[in-house]
Amino acid sequence: MNRILSAAAAAALGLSLFTACGDEDGGGSASDDGGDYCTDLKAAQKTIGSLGAGDLSSLSDAADQVHELRDEAPDEIEDDWKVLSDGFDKILTAFEKAGLTEEDIAKLQSGQMPEDVDMEAITEAMKEFEELGAEEFTKAGDAIRTHAKDECGIELKA
Repeated sequence: MNRILSAAAAAALGLSLFTACGDEDGGGSASDDGGDYCTDLKAAQKTIGSLGAGDLSSLSDAADQVHELRDEAPDEIEDDWKVLSDGFDKILTAFEKAGLTEEDIAKLQSGQMPEDVDMEAITEAMKEFEELGAEEFTKAGDAIRTHAKDECGIELKA
């Protein structure tokens, strides 16, 4: 079960791209040209990056941040953020269909089986997670990473 959740986190749209890697203040142009988007991107690194590391305890918070970044994204990467945002929505829906709350997910990660969990629904959710590892997510992550470096001065880990 832990493997399923870790795969879900990894598939959660190449979230390792949010692992902080740049300088601590967000780089030179983060507040110059990028405005709120760059500031919010820098702020989201820790929460969203924790998912890429396999910690799903802040999944809803991370999804909210991805939605916010999607809404703020400059035109040139707006579609890339939509790809990631749609993926988050699929993940949250799959967990909901499986009857999993964030508390349940935390229990599963620690090896405990929550009550009333539909294992068949979890298997179906895993199929959806596997689809999220598709090439479109890799391309979207690459575009966001490049834009973050070029326009915000933020290094996002590959």
